[in-house]
Amino acid sequence: MGLFGSIFGGAVGFALGGPLGAMMGAMMGGRVSSATSRTRHAGGYSAQEMQAVFTVALVSLAAKVAKADGRVCEDEVRAFDDFLKNNMRLSKAERANAARVFNLARDNTNEATEFAAQLKQLFRGDRNRLRDIITLLFMIALADGELHPQEEAIISQIAQAMGLNKHDVENCEATYNATRRGGSSTSVSDAYKVLGVNENSSDAEVKSSHRKLVREYHPDVLASKGLPEDFLEYAQQKMVAINDAWDVIKEKRGM
Repeated sequence: MGLFGSIFGGAVGFALGGPLGAMMGAMMGGRVSSATSRTRHAGGYSAQEMQAVFTVALVSLAAKVAKADGRVCEDEVRAFDDFLKNNMRLSKAERANAARVFNLARDNTNEATEFAAQLKQLFRGDRNRLRDIITLLFMIALADGELHPQEEAIISQIAQAMGLNKHDVENCEATYNATRRGGSSTSVSDAYKVLGVNENSSDAEVKSSHRKLVREYHPDVLASKGLPEDFLEYAQQKMVAINDAWDVIKEKRGM
């Protein structure tokens, strides 16, 4: 049973306030305590709890992005299911559980920025997890082949509420582009953005950023920092994008 099934089955449960706590409580029939509005940071929860937070937050925000134009159409629901099937390799049963989360979040009265602000507190000090969520939102929004202006606008609002800046969003979009197009067509400009450096960075800075990202996206590290196993397919795609970006910059610089 994957994490979506574990959450609905009550195998994951803990005290959590805010909009995410309300979502967890709705999913688990009130088995999540929302008595406290205090939001602890990532260090206050176990790895499994943070994985549940990441999962519920991503699907909730995906529902808000899909609803950005005022409604959720069948094409958007189908695109989301295709993303879960093709990018996360989820089974039909797990996709059904994810769809239940999606529908609950779609009808939830909290704004996307409220979820994002709570994530900022929960994942403070771990901007990579926040950037992962934005990258995945780009992947979900573009699963139907088009990024609508309303979707782009709400993703930017979510990023801002998380405390991410313009360069973070550029990094996320470049990472998505790299995973979509493949390394052979990654532009030099996108390569720098994927590694979080710029053309004026020294060779040593580029190497250091590459090494840091490779360590960050090692499966064992990810599991301890809140990225669920269901998202390891995405992590593998990101690792490919990181190494492809490194290769592009090495060739460009003659390193």
